[in-house]
Amino acid sequence: MTTVSLVIWGATGFGLMAALFLLHELRNAPYEDELEQEQALSEIEKERLRYLSLDEAARRS
Repeated sequence: MTTVSLVIWGATGFGLMAALFLLHELRNAPYEDELEQEQALSEIEKERLRYLSLDEAARRS
């Protein structure tokens, strides 16, 4: 009987901790901090050009 009780309390505690974690993540989700699509594409293009220039420098060496 004690083992069953420990399993029930353990499952309850685990479930409560999982629910608290999900609530915490939902409250801190960065939905409004996302870049606009045009800004995101320009950032990607900048990174791509930077890596292309590094590849060209490596080929010349």
